Amino acid sequence: MTEESQQLVDRAGRQIFKVPREKLLEFMRERKEEGFDHLSLITGVDRKDYIEVVYHLHSLEQNRYIVVKTTTNNSTVPSVSSLWRSADWDEREQWDMMGIKFEGHPNLRRMFLPESWVGHPLRKDYDLSNVQYINMDEDGEDYATFDPGDGW
Repeated sequence: MTEESQQLVDRAGRQIFKVPREKLLEFMRERKEEGFDHLSLITGVDRKDYIEVVYHLHSLEQNRYIVVKTTTNNSTVPSVSSLWRSADWDEREQWDMMGIKFEGHPNLRRMFLPESWVGHPLRKDYDLSNVQYINMDEDGEDYATFDPGDGW
């Protein structure tokens, strides 16, 4: 465990580690070497003043779960997809919905919304008054528009 990391315990007895963003990849690599072979979930939490990224790790052999949290003010954290392949889609989902950029991700693109979608709908600063519509171009690609006559 890195010196800057904090360790807590939740009500279920799971260890929670708070790790600085700059030390996240090193910390996660150490957990992988300790036997945490399954990344079951990555989620983002908009705390209004910062974004918290939460990772749920599981050691199948030890039957042990831990939670790792990091924060970012600029919505950028290192990708852990090089350590766990399951991070690929979780990171893409968090990029699409929360706007968290995972540095080093091999294919960070939107997962649910068209690439032309403006903003990230699960952010607290997302403008719900700017309704976007989706349509399809002649090549069968979805695109977003603000024109209600050009989408559904």
